[in-house]
Amino acid sequence: GLVAAAIRATTAIAEVKPDAVVFVGTAGMYQGRRPDLALAGVVAARRLVLSPDGVATGDAYLPPALPATQKTTVALRRIATSTGLLVADVACPLAITSRPATVRRRGRTPGCDVENLEAFAVARAAAAAGLPFAAILGISNAVGPSAHAAWKHNATRAAAAACRAAFDVIERATG
Repeated sequence: GLVAAAIRATTAIAEVKPDAVVFVGTAGMYQGRRPDLALAGVVAARRLVLSPDGVATGDAYLPPALPATQKTTVALRRIATSTGLLVADVACPLAITSRPATVRRRGRTPGCDVENLEAFAVARAAAAAGLPFAAILGISNAVGPSAHAAWKHNATRAAAAACRAAFDVIERATG
């Protein structure tokens, strides 16, 4: 989840003192948004949008002091696309989307193609430390009522694809 990811990322950054942070994970895709996205495909995040329930419908708002969007580092994103990865904008909800009505509401997160729960928190930890950040996400499921079952079935394959892609990005960045 978001809070645990932020705490662990901050702790790891303080202990390891990396030159950059590359988040690797899985994501659910919004069906019908982008025909070029498919299960077990991998995307590099362009921007991460904090997307709590109620904000997209106008029933809630984020306080102005709370950052709601975090962009990834352009140089790392360019390296990712040079390896053949597609770029996607990522909604970062506070909970797993499970109901069709919620999928429709979240699908209104401006321009977002996929969703991931933790990447925003890790991006904020990297930003607080002044570190370049990238997120590489393997697509494990379509967002919606059957997402959890699909994630359980596809997560290992999607995560492995994301790890391979992240390795290629890191190798090219440091090579």
